[in-house]
Amino acid sequence: MYDDFPWHKKQWQQLWQRHQTKRLPHALLLVGADGLGKKQFALRFAHALLCANPNHDGKACQQCHNCHLFQAQSHPDFMLVTPELEAKQIKINQVRDVVQFVNQSALQGGYRIIIIDPAASMNNNAANALLKSLEEPTEKTLFILINNQQLRLPVTIISRCQKIIFQTPLTADALTWLQKKNLSCASPELLLKLAEGAPLKALDLLAQDIFTLRENLYQGLYNLSRGIADPLQLAIEFQEKDLILVFHLLLSLLKELLLYSKTQLLDYIDYVQGAYANVLSSLNLNRQLLLEDLFIKWTQYVSC
Repeated sequence: MYDDFPWHKKQWQQLWQRHQTKRLPHALLLVGADGLGKKQFALRFAHALLCANPNHDGKACQQCHNCHLFQAQSHPDFMLVTPELEAKQIKINQVRDVVQFVNQSALQGGYRIIIIDPAASMNNNAANALLKSLEEPTEKTLFILINNQQLRLPVTIISRCQKIIFQTPLTADALTWLQKKNLSCASPELLLKLAEGAPLKALDLLAQDIFTLRENLYQGLYNLSRGIADPLQLAIEFQEKDLILVFHLLLSLLKELLLYSKTQLLDYIDYVQGAYANVLSSLNLNRQLLLEDLFIKWTQYVSC
């Protein structure tokens, strides 16, 4: 049901051994870059804990009643909490449902498991509502919080969880894994670089035609820096594109330019990073004005 990613092996063995020796904590915090499969790890681990007959390595049997319920996303002792549709926050009403859920007895007699993804999307009220359940956990309840290493969580939440850190795999190992996917990609090395070493992010970028977007964006920026393009027109051209990908590519380019001692870009990078944070957190952005400002400032800091 879930890929057994080779870069998960150490974390899996650690947690499964703790489960077998009855030393599993009541709350886990999975931390790492996007594109490393943290959610898949959490789902696979939850499935294994709820399975009636897992093997000695923690692989769910896929045959028992619990496995069938989990595969159908209808297991009564499992809850996945994500931001509500068209929202970027997990709200207090969702956490109140979690509190009610953990105070009930497990219907299948085992664990009650709650995955919160991404944990940093909880607003302040939701995070505060979760604290009591983390401080006074009910028996055989497991919280699995998932978070990007760049997103901030309240210290009060972090301190009540056992942190499990996911690192990007070695480049050679990641490329070996990607090549087994039979990618229609001329440069897996560049793809992995754009994904900052995260194999699943690389697959996602490829599916979004990242190379075409990259070529068009970089050509547009080059033309801007030479004074042969209009930043307002370029903003219109990219208005319907995925803003997160646009910012991701721009920051990648800026990092490359800094290698050539273009230190005047530091102020622009600070601006881009601040604007990117707004893209990640805001629901009501004026995309046109954001891109116009982004490209106008580019012309002020970069010239050929």
